[in-house]
Order: sequence, then structure tokens, then C-alpha cells
Amino acid sequence: MLYAPLQSVVSLEELKQASEQDPTLSTLRTYIRTGWPAHVPEELVTFARVKHELSCWEEVCVSRGFCTVVPSGLRARVLSMAHEGHLGIVKVKQRCRDLVWWPGIDHDIEALVRDCAACLLSGKTGQSAPPPLQPLAWPSRPWEHIQLDICGEIHGHAVPHHQRFLVVVYDLHSKWPEVVPVGTVTAQAIVDILDSLFTRWGLPLTLTTDNGPQLISAEFSSYLSNKGIKHIRTAYYNPQANGGVERFNQTLKNGIRAHLVQGCTFQTALNQTLMHYRASKHTTTQASPASLMLGHEMELPLDRLRTQRVAEPATRCTQEKQAVTRHQREMKQRFDKAHRVKKSIIQVSDWVRARRPQRCNKMASFWSDPLQVSRQLGPATFMLSNGSRWHASLLRKVPAPQGIRMHTEQTCRPETPPDGPPHHYHPSPSLCGLPKGQSHKRWRLKKGLCGHELALLIWGTT
Repeated sequence: MLYAPLQSVVSLEELKQASEQDPTLSTLRTYIRTGWPAHVPEELVTFARVKHELSCWEEVCVSRGFCTVVPSGLRARVLSMAHEGHLGIVKVKQRCRDLVWWPGIDHDIEALVRDCAACLLSGKTGQSAPPPLQPLAWPSRPWEHIQLDICGEIHGHAVPHHQRFLVVVYDLHSKWPEVVPVGTVTAQAIVDILDSLFTRWGLPLTLTTDNGPQLISAEFSSYLSNKGIKHIRTAYYNPQANGGVERFNQTLKNGIRAHLVQGCTFQTALNQTLMHYRASKHTTTQASPASLMLGHEMELPLDRLRTQRVAEPATRCTQEKQAVTRHQREMKQRFDKAHRVKKSIIQVSDWVRARRPQRCNKMASFWSDPLQVSRQLGPATFMLSNGSRWHASLLRKVPAPQGIRMHTEQTCRPETPPDGPPHHYHPSPSLCGLPKGQSHKRWRLKKGLCGHELALLIWGTT
């Protein structure tokens, strides 16, 4: 990879001197003047393929057609001259195509523009392709692996102040949701809610959450540790890793909104949405959450129109597992094809920049300062040198810093992750770091894990 800071421009005299001293071009000039041998050295094979286009000029310089062949010692400086205006890959190639040439110039241009720190920080360089989708294994029994998220803050004249947050707990086996409306979401409030649920359903083996401040607090971590529950925290700004509960949040909000339009109270709207969700077949399991969680179907008015009861087949569990596996496989294929995924090339000890969803002003960069990868937590999740966790889709591999480290936000306020999680109540990682009082943005549809389609649509302030 060619990389060099922009120095003084390359003059014609420098080009002549470097061409005369370059051993490859010296041999090349001899072949052009006296004829090409039957077998050429390996480093000249590429030149031999275009030997009929090569010629000498100014005695020591070599050209291919009207393009000057640049000696190896000047190539980095020539590329810096071509990229001085920080144009994109296509523009730089067009600029060089009629002026200079050497073997592999296109690859060198792509590497230069891709690794240009100024282009990356300004947003000119596109984001890396996401890694392949990694569906979670379907838990073998109900309440074995649950996900927790905080939906809200919900605003509206129909929403009571003491119910403006919804604490959502979602079982990944049965897809059974538990929703508790509260007015505050401190760590102690979350612990009290989990205590109530655990007395009803028992203790799970694993609990997955995002990086909300109350969910990574010492109080909450100590509570889970004392209960023997494994706590999995998702990477920063990667709600797909908590895709089951995030996808349910959208269904929950859409259902509540529809019932409120019909004139229902907020509590009635919540109850009706939960009842019908639990009684309906889930796309992934092809069974209702109630049948998997309770062992029988919920009785609703529509069910009373059935002529006779249908006995549950003995192979029901096997069929559901096959349905989940098939659905996850199809979801992975669709996601990988639609997003043109590429396996992450990031490794431990590499230097990367992390892309944050917010910035302090329009001229600031979304990208953090260079950080080193200290540990790989999963197929596409990495821990950086400052202890933060990031998904590969939000990381960009960059060259190791040389000399003085670049400081990109000297005039900005202290940043949220990668230095650490946000310290105000925004349960979704995709909204962490929004300045207080700023209205929330709607995030475009994304596809998530666990065989679900994640459509993260957060209610905004009105």
C-alpha cells in the first residue's frame, strides 16, 4: 500500500533523476532499445505484456503511450499530488489515466483513497460492508434465554406520566413478551420488575441487554451475578444483536398506537396488543407464544367458533425447531445478499476508527480517533483499547498512527462511546448520545438476528 504525506510536487528533473537511478526502469530501457529476450525477470512480466506500447523519452524516462511510467521511489508522492483535492477513487483514476502509469496503479489508488484519514473523517469514504449475519441458536426450552429492553420515553396526552416507559422482557424460545409500564427506569426499578417476573417464570440462564446506563450499573450487574444469570451486553450502536426484543418493540408500539386511535386508554391498548400477540402464530416458530410458553393455546372469542379441539402432535417441538432453523437460514441468505456482506478483516492489534451516530456540529466527524483492537468477543464483535465494544459494521480499519496522533474533535464536547456509554436514559443503543431536548430521529429499517426482521422505529418527542 502506498501512503505518504503530501510533499513538494515532483518536478521533471526529479523524475529524470529517479528514472535514471531506478534499476527496473534501467533494465526496461535496455530491452526497449535492444529488444526483449524470450524470458524476462519476474518483476518485468507486467511490462512485457504491454511492451509494444513502451518507449523512451528524454533519454532516461519511459512512457506507455502518452503516460509516463513513474519509478517506484516517486509513486507515493505522485499519488498524493493526484489526490490533493481529496477526490474519490473514480476521479483520481480518471486524473491519472492520461498522465502516469505503473503496474498496479489502480489498486494503489484504491488503497490510498480508502485509507485517507481526511476523506474518512469528512464522510467522503463509504462505510464498510457489514459482516455476514450471525443468527442465535434457538433456546431448547422456554425462559432459558431472554432479552430486555426499555421502550420509551413515550410521549402523548393519552400516555400517563407513570407509564411513560415500557420495560420489555422477551423470551427467545417461545417469543413470549412481558411488558411492564413504569414512570422511572432506574437500576432498582428494573431489578424489582425482574424479581416479580422470576417469581412467576423462574430464573433464566442468559439475559441480553444493550448498554443503557442502568443496565451496566454495578447494582444491576451484582443482582444478575447473585442470581447466577449470564449477562450478555451488545456492542455499541448495534441493536440487531438484541433483535428479538427490538423487533417486538415496533409491533408493540404499532399496536398501542392503533388502539389509542380507536379511543382506548393506554392500559387497555397495551393489554389488547399483548393478548393478541401472545395468541397468534409467530413467523419464526410457526406456533403461538402461548402454546410454547404455557403448553396450550390462549382462548379468545374467535377460538370459540372452532368446531372441535385439535390434538397437539407429539412431534410438535421437532417441527418448531425445524421451522426456526429454516427461517433463520432464509433470513441469513436474504440479509447477506441484500447487504453484500463481507467477512470482517479486522484482527486483534489492528487499528480502527469507530463510527458514532451523532456529532457535535455539522463540520465535525462521525468517526472517532484511532483505537487499537484488544480482543475479539465474537465473529463480528470487538473490544477496543479503551474497553468499549463495537460491531464490525461500525468499525473501519486504518493504518497505525504515525508520529503525532490526529485529534479530530478538539472543539467538541466530550464524546460518548467509544470512551464509554451514555449517561442519560435512552434504552436503545441507536439513540444513545442525543443531546438533551433534541427530538429523536426515525431510523431506517434494518434486519436483525434470531430469525427476526428488525425494524427499529423509535417514538420521537412531539
